[in-house]
Amino acid sequence: MPITLEKSLKNRETVLNNVKEEIIGPGQIRESYTKFNPVGTTEFQSKEELRKPYYWIVGRIKEEILQRESPTQRYVSGLLFPLGTSENEDVSFDTLLDKESVEEKDVKKRDELFEITEGIENTEDDGEVELFPQRNDFMPSTMGLTFCVNKNLPNFTVKIQGGTYTPHNVRVKGESNTIQWWLRESLEGIWNVPIHDLLKNRQMDTVVEMKNKKEEKINHYKIQFLARIREVKGKYIITVSVTNRSDEKGINRQQLALFQSEMSISTPDNHSFSIYPRQYEMKKYISDEEASTELLYRNEGIYAFGHGCAAHWEQNRTNIKEISTTFIPEYETLSMKPDVYLKQGNKNIELKIKMSDLAGISSNKHPEQILKPLVNGYEEWINNKEKEIKDKIPEILRPAAKEHMRLCKESLRRMKKGLELLREEEILEAFRLANLAILLQQVNGKDKRFGVIENNQILFNKTYSENTNDEIKLKDAKNTWRAFQIAFILLSIESFVNEKSKAREIVDLIWFPTGGGKTEAYLGVAAFQMILRRLRNPMDAGVDVLMRYTLRLLTADQFQRSSRLICALEYLRSKNQEKLGEIPFSIGIWVGSKTTPNSNKIAKSNLAKLQKNNKDAQEFVVNNCSWCGANLGFYDEKGSKKKRYLGYKIDNNTLAIHCPDKNCHFHEELPIYIVDETIYEKRPTFLIGTVDKFVQLIWKPQARLLFGIDTNGERFISPPSLIIQDELHLISGPLGTLTGLFETLIEELCLKKVDDDVIKPKIIAATATIKQFEEQALALFGRKNSMLFPSPGLENEDSFFATPAIDEKTGKPMPGRKYVGIYTQTVRIMMSQVMSFSSILQSANEIEQVERDPYWTLLSFYNTLRELGGGLTLTQTDIPQYSTSMSMRKGQKDLRFINNYLELTSRKQSHEISKTIDDLKVEYDSNKKNIRDSAIDLCLASNIIEVGVDIDRLSVMAIVGQPKMTAQYIQVSGRVGRRWWERPGLIFTLYSNTKSRDKSHFEHFREYHQKLYAQVEPTSVTPFSDSSLERGLHAVIVGYLRQALNDDIARTPDWNEISKNLNDKIVPFYNRLVERAKLVDHEQVEELKSRFLTILKRLENGNYTAWEVDSKVDGYMYPAGTVLPQTMKNKAESMINSMRNVDSECRGLIVSIYNSEDTSEDDNSWEGLFS
Repeated sequence: MPITLEKSLKNRETVLNNVKEEIIGPGQIRESYTKFNPVGTTEFQSKEELRKPYYWIVGRIKEEILQRESPTQRYVSGLLFPLGTSENEDVSFDTLLDKESVEEKDVKKRDELFEITEGIENTEDDGEVELFPQRNDFMPSTMGLTFCVNKNLPNFTVKIQGGTYTPHNVRVKGESNTIQWWLRESLEGIWNVPIHDLLKNRQMDTVVEMKNKKEEKINHYKIQFLARIREVKGKYIITVSVTNRSDEKGINRQQLALFQSEMSISTPDNHSFSIYPRQYEMKKYISDEEASTELLYRNEGIYAFGHGCAAHWEQNRTNIKEISTTFIPEYETLSMKPDVYLKQGNKNIELKIKMSDLAGISSNKHPEQILKPLVNGYEEWINNKEKEIKDKIPEILRPAAKEHMRLCKESLRRMKKGLELLREEEILEAFRLANLAILLQQVNGKDKRFGVIENNQILFNKTYSENTNDEIKLKDAKNTWRAFQIAFILLSIESFVNEKSKAREIVDLIWFPTGGGKTEAYLGVAAFQMILRRLRNPMDAGVDVLMRYTLRLLTADQFQRSSRLICALEYLRSKNQEKLGEIPFSIGIWVGSKTTPNSNKIAKSNLAKLQKNNKDAQEFVVNNCSWCGANLGFYDEKGSKKKRYLGYKIDNNTLAIHCPDKNCHFHEELPIYIVDETIYEKRPTFLIGTVDKFVQLIWKPQARLLFGIDTNGERFISPPSLIIQDELHLISGPLGTLTGLFETLIEELCLKKVDDDVIKPKIIAATATIKQFEEQALALFGRKNSMLFPSPGLENEDSFFATPAIDEKTGKPMPGRKYVGIYTQTVRIMMSQVMSFSSILQSANEIEQVERDPYWTLLSFYNTLRELGGGLTLTQTDIPQYSTSMSMRKGQKDLRFINNYLELTSRKQSHEISKTIDDLKVEYDSNKKNIRDSAIDLCLASNIIEVGVDIDRLSVMAIVGQPKMTAQYIQVSGRVGRRWWERPGLIFTLYSNTKSRDKSHFEHFREYHQKLYAQVEPTSVTPFSDSSLERGLHAVIVGYLRQALNDDIARTPDWNEISKNLNDKIVPFYNRLVERAKLVDHEQVEELKSRFLTILKRLENGNYTAWEVDSKVDGYMYPAGTVLPQTMKNKAESMINSMRNVDSECRGLIVSIYNSEDTSEDDNSWEGLFS
């Protein structure tokens, strides 16, 4: 029975309601509960009868009874304590229990958890004593709302609702000890506020009369309302607070606390709340960046702000008549769909662009004819938007609107140019083959095939023909491009066809929400470029594409996807050798030794261990054939306990990867290289790696081959034409700063001369979150021009290429990810984890078995490994204990045991991470009893999941603590709810009540999530700062000397040889570096010049006999962090091995060698070459 959206929405609410019940209350009255009549001290006939769950009735309303805990033990949020309540007061542990009862054990466990995870912390008064008279942040007495109304509003009504708990003693017949139960009653109080009266004194207050459902007054409560008013921009801004000032003598303090407290404010009929004044309405001038953001989000109205709570109002309505406080705020984001609809007559018809049609295997239409409607539709959309500017856009935002339209027109112009270029035969052929390659990549190799060995033959669970397709089979393939993907390919064509075009210099940034398909867009561009280069010159077969990432998990994951594309290209080349040549298309992964072997010697040794089933051996990163999906790794032998490791072999002392299926096109060898030595030798067409790996340009002179440079320092083949930087937002801070400086070297090695022009590589970047991208592109890549695609329109939810998914039946937005905030007032965040995780995990048992999969596996994210370690401890002990107690309290017998949990962090090796990802893909199946084969219960993850974890079955997540950056928050939460049309996501954010930043995010929860992408912080990249130059400039210069000059210099820093290259190479490199610094940070130009010359002087006067220090020679450099004698350190330079944090050994030293330098004009005449 398939999972449906309707069922998933119902189940999502089940999980959410259970969490609310656990954190705030009151408990649900379930069908199994028994009615209770409280009269005097109640006696039960047996302990079994006592332990049954009960409810009672007040004013025809079924109310809960707390039978095992006091109210303050049971609930940890939504409370208003009497003003002045101290944490040291005994309000929590006053229940008398039967020493032998299970209930006592449960409460003791709970108390122990409190002691372990909580601590007492005093907070300072926030200064707003009168309006919010809070004495203690952890025992709050006050909450409030600030909102906006029009001047014609006559009055508004304030209502306070909550629950009070009254103690009632029970016992088992024949026993003297009594047990204290707590019986709940619903309360409410109402205050009507005339605006006229409020304006007179600018503030009003009252003590409201609290009544129960029987309309009986509850005298021991003293609940005070206070309202203040001020005028702003022709409207009224009003703040209303509610304070619990109860102080009845002789009454238990628990009975004076108001539980499940909620304050709501409503307007009379024919009136509603006004949107809080927007930023552009409050200022006479706003910056271009602010204007752009305000334009896009001008329809996202904010109606209230919380104080000590969050604000809530009904979503997807413009006429808001009620606002309220909440301690578990919710916001459901729009689900964006990448579909484009074009008008045909009176109907909107979805535009579907099939890959097989563009490849020419299922349609005879020219691609221009197929794509023309898309381009025309975009042009019509732009024209319509331009017409809206005058009538619908506020005057202060019109310049921003016009700029947005200008950028859209520029994208349109480039798309039209791409269409025009497709009329040329060679370009058309490259385009068609690229489409066919992407189609083959999408259908082949995705599904893994496994098998067993019998009589030396592998019996696969799927045959080769079942798992692979060729051109003939793909004629009827339904695979389509998303409109923005094929549009991006179109606008990129000119950059590669005409290397001298202005488009070549533009950094194109693909911006699309997480899971939108950015990868296919830039892989399509890469496929076009790789084929075009071969069509133009089949012998020009070097590295053509550099794709870089920051995290090895992402690198390895994308390597699998990119490998399928390369196999598709190589398959097509083998069928078209007369045009594409005899040199294979290939791919290499260039990363650290933790992921791949750096030498064939290490690879050979590791393979021998794997073939002997040595447990210490590390499995290789490629675990299935990229063409047919056959397993590369261990195979069981039928009738034996032996395993064979297949798919890898040693050929001429080189590790080769091949498909173990003899029927596979790549049985002899897959064009995939994972060993550094082989990568240098083979120069794979597509090179994928981490940004850190490019530091090896300092240490490995043979890496010059990747850039088409021979041993004489001359170019023998074209350098890489395309650089792809995915997840650009991660290149920030210290990493971005050093990467930006090092990028000068990489670009230098990628330059090529065509006639008298110097051609730079094309740069494409992709991200789901970025702000001030122009500044980052300039700092990182030294490019003045950068463009976002799709260019934003006039609203954040409509860029033509992405629009909100709308329910055709109701006309309302389709469900999206639902964000839920959890702020616990009386316990710290570890106890909050225990309670919320237990509730989420146990909720899955209340869902029908066939519907459980979406919300079965909880993915939890932690900001630090230390916090994750704490979460792991809770998972092993506290959560199981609490889950048991919770289930007993609810009368549930079907307890879920949390045995199958794992962590996903950088502490794991690459092959372990790959296995974890595979384990997370296993769906829930009630028939699977073996833990190893069953779905994961809980995955505790670090920032490694920000990117590259694409598992669309996952739909529930917990984020423990607000991440430091909004970009990270968006990326992390984007891991769940990807299949929104079937299983929309549910994300719980647990806020720490000891962190003011977390509290602020909680209070502004609705505002923050309504404008989530607008909240992304600008990234900081300063490649020419003093600290960056000090740490990295010498590395850039050394990397250039060892890679771009002849092999003698690559081996030895011989100044006589180096000086021969000053005029032709070093000075032009210096000049380009200076020009880049002028663009990025002109104030640092002189500092750069000075440091550059100082480094050359040191090389001239150092009399170094080797680049690297060892015991026998005087070397120029040593890896940062290496322990060396001080005498060697004084002469040598510490050199980076990573672009991450500054190492303790990295700081340069002023050494005696400089004092002996001869700086006469005769000896340093070369300095005059550097202006």
